[in-house]
Amino acid sequence: MQTSYTYRQVKQPLPRTLAELLPPRLRTAIERQASADHTEEIRLHANREATLTVAGENRPLGITLTAQEMQALLRAMCEGSLYAYGESINRGFLTLSDGIRVGVCGTAAVEGGRVIGVRQISGLMIRIPHRTEASVDRITQMIFGTDTLRGTLIYAPPGVGKTTLLRRVAEEVAAPVHGVRTVVVDTRDELGYGLDDPRLTLDVLIGYPHDLGIEIAVRSLGAELIICDEIGSESEAAAILAASNCGVPLVASAHAKSLPELLRRPAIHALHRAKAFDFYTGLSRQNKRFEFTFTTQAEADNGNGI
Repeated sequence: MQTSYTYRQVKQPLPRTLAELLPPRLRTAIERQASADHTEEIRLHANREATLTVAGENRPLGITLTAQEMQALLRAMCEGSLYAYGESINRGFLTLSDGIRVGVCGTAAVEGGRVIGVRQISGLMIRIPHRTEASVDRITQMIFGTDTLRGTLIYAPPGVGKTTLLRRVAEEVAAPVHGVRTVVVDTRDELGYGLDDPRLTLDVLIGYPHDLGIEIAVRSLGAELIICDEIGSESEAAAILAASNCGVPLVASAHAKSLPELLRRPAIHALHRAKAFDFYTGLSRQNKRFEFTFTTQAEADNGNGI
């Protein structure tokens, strides 16, 4: 089952917090390149040309930052204290205000199989969240399609728009017309961006690991529906299965180019066998047009030989 919609981003300038951090020449180049579109990602590399992602297209900016400028920018993002953000940087990212996530690339110091520090920062990938007017009516119809709420796993390659789609679903199911008690498990402090309408029946757990956040949502917050991003580990699968056994469905996302690829992943395969998700939602993108592909649990079994 397939349906499509035109993806309409709400045009926004660079978030003020980020604009004030960037070197002026870089900010000017970004604003020139993205004059008619929304900036999705900014990729900065020490001594290599910076690029901008707009409407899924990578555009060179003609700007190169030195290693010293990269280090200074990271320090500014950490409000002058790399130590305060050390644990997050060791995990490969940090989160700024307004849901901006920055991937951090550098040289790791490893001890006992654990990253204890990152030096010689060579890359910063800045992902800027945005609001969209995209319709998610077809997904919510599937979620509300029976007497009980149904869960779905949204899959797509990185950068296609899974997180944005999850935000829109959260807005819809927690809106007064439905009033579903919804808990968003926002591990990296980006999924909850823009979910600030006081009418939403919504709680956001920020910074919690997925497995712990899911457990709290079920046991302490009375969730009727849980939403989380980028699942795939065995501990996450165990928490999702426990929630499912308590009658609480999940709307979650995972990286995969196709459903067979998704279901080959051990943790996802285990969830599929346990029928933790009622249907799967494939997301693909061509320029500003997105397409959904819906596959039920039974169809996944029949079509993929599982």
